[in-house]
Amino acid sequence: MKLNRFHLLPVLCSLALPGQQAPPSPETIKVTAEEVVLDVVVRDKKGKPIKDLTPEEITVTDNGSKQKIISFRLVEGKEAIAKGSTVPLDPLHQLRLVTLVFERLGVESRRVARQAAIDLVKGEQAQNVFYAVVAIDQRLWPLQDFTRDKESLRKAIELATSGQYSQYSVDADSVKARLQSQITNPQPIPGAGGDFGSAATGERLAQIMISMLSMDASFSLQEATRMSIFGLSSLVKGQFTLPGRKTLLYFSEGMWVPTNLDVPFRNLISTANRGNVSIYSVDTRGVMTWGQNSGVAAGVRDAANETAKDVTRLEGAVTVGAVKASETAENAMRNNVQVPLRNLAEDTGGFLIGESNDLRMPLRHVNEEINSYYEITYNPGIERFDGAFRKTEVDVARKDLVVHHRTGYFALPVSTYTAKGPSVLPYELPLLNALNANPMPKDVEFRTGALRLQPEGDKVKQTVMIEVPLSGITLTDDAALKASKGRVSVVALVKDEKGEVVGKLTRDLNLNVPAAMLAQTKQSNFTYKDQVNLPPGHYTVNAAVLDHESGKIGAKKVSLIVPPIQSGVHISSLSLVRSYQQGVKDLDPNEPFQFQGGRVNPTLSGTVYNAKGSQLSLFFVAYPDKSIADKPVAKVEFLLDGQVLAQNDLPLPAADAQGRIPYVISIPAESMPPGNYEVHVTVKQGPSSADDRTKVTVATL
Repeated sequence: MKLNRFHLLPVLCSLALPGQQAPPSPETIKVTAEEVVLDVVVRDKKGKPIKDLTPEEITVTDNGSKQKIISFRLVEGKEAIAKGSTVPLDPLHQLRLVTLVFERLGVESRRVARQAAIDLVKGEQAQNVFYAVVAIDQRLWPLQDFTRDKESLRKAIELATSGQYSQYSVDADSVKARLQSQITNPQPIPGAGGDFGSAATGERLAQIMISMLSMDASFSLQEATRMSIFGLSSLVKGQFTLPGRKTLLYFSEGMWVPTNLDVPFRNLISTANRGNVSIYSVDTRGVMTWGQNSGVAAGVRDAANETAKDVTRLEGAVTVGAVKASETAENAMRNNVQVPLRNLAEDTGGFLIGESNDLRMPLRHVNEEINSYYEITYNPGIERFDGAFRKTEVDVARKDLVVHHRTGYFALPVSTYTAKGPSVLPYELPLLNALNANPMPKDVEFRTGALRLQPEGDKVKQTVMIEVPLSGITLTDDAALKASKGRVSVVALVKDEKGEVVGKLTRDLNLNVPAAMLAQTKQSNFTYKDQVNLPPGHYTVNAAVLDHESGKIGAKKVSLIVPPIQSGVHISSLSLVRSYQQGVKDLDPNEPFQFQGGRVNPTLSGTVYNAKGSQLSLFFVAYPDKSIADKPVAKVEFLLDGQVLAQNDLPLPAADAQGRIPYVISIPAESMPPGNYEVHVTVKQGPSSADDRTKVTVATL
């Protein structure tokens, strides 16, 4: 097929449309009242719960300052509200959610975990306690949504501890379908009585479970500890808006946290503490006190040997081992993988269960704490949310008592625009400050925009995209590693016409570039994409990028218009294609930028060079209307300086399994004269039509 002198070649899928620059204006991040909720469990020396404390016997300090207690109550069973409590008695506040989380375990660990978990759920529980079962194995697998059905829980626990990992996807798909059905058509919860079993409660629990499972899929491609930390963080954040105490029981064989994951690990603890989530770590390896420290001793011994060699050396260069001796020693001290489990539990108000081949008794103590604890609220009066860690302490006037409580949190605001916990992580604070600055900083170059996808109900799916040229990012040489390191953080806020934030997207990326790849990396881009569903209207995308090595920040706003939804055929944004990856493994069928098993990588640059061999590739997706019998047809026009230069029909293939027709127009750019072009694509189906256009600059190197 020929288009004058341009050759059109259907290739496949991707999109991008740079938004127009909006004038800067001050940014305001709204926050709610910053009350802190503490769950406190008090036992005597024999482990018996103490249930007759009064507020006068409790002293709470936050960051070293004594706090005025706003409310104090003993929560027990369906809830005993202390006199004078300001907390409303409603079904949602009375719910107790317990999530059983299973890592990939060895054979004996699976047996221990299975026995303990089944014994826990089959015991007597208050009518407001609901359990869910989730597995972590390269991603989060929901094996049972929140329920009181003991038989369903038993089956899910047995699957989680069976080692049949290939079965996870089947059961997880069934759970997700059930959750979506409950949201679309809420039904009473089987086996739950009163308000706890209502259709409204069932719908709320389904929404919470879906939120718990929404994590960045890229984390599953990283090392196991990263998946564990971010998987647990997702489970914690998803429960943040539900009042009352929530519990995670984390069955694991240990957690090794390298230095580069210290910040995410601390963020997990802080988010759990602000979200009123207690984590109980269950070390399923049984009794192995000596084995816990064997790795520590070996690592420290290696570091000492390298240091000794350096001290006694009379000539010659210092060895790499000697240079890295301190790093080796530090990493060795982390080889006791039970320590992070203990810290995770004790710092969130739980405790570590381990060093035993029979976990049933300590899990019964967990059951007691699920059903009976003190809840204390106070307002620390934070004037400046600087991200610093604030230590919390609870003292009881009576002697010889053991107090379990959360140890602290980061000073971060809780925002009205997010249902996923504290609105910012520490790395996001300078980015939000940049969005609040007038004028905004411009020290880091990047591009941002939103790409329209298909309508879904009364909303339209959008892909928000941030593209950062790495040529402008500082990479610092590390001679010992023979690599360069850097770090890029991005935040994007989507705001409606009233200035309210309706979506937040964020990503933090560590760069570790081998010397041989440095030149190539500097010529590439860091691209971040995420999706939001928006009703028709006018919006702005407010984005900021931080280069950690230099401390430089760039921020900007671009406009986003979501047009009214029309009946008939639809078309996505028409976008410029940077590259195409063939044969992508584990490609999500719902991924909008895919075609025949590959992924299209869009770009917001808007510029193509007419060098030899260069191609101008543009991507769009047509969405046919199933109610119209006619097949969709498409036409493309190329305009130069406002004049139609060429036009032609496009042979659209049949729609894929998702009802989409992805299409790429590809023409040789080397024969195109420099200039400002406009590409216009129109799709028609029966009496309906849809179109989109984009501008492309052809330049000469």
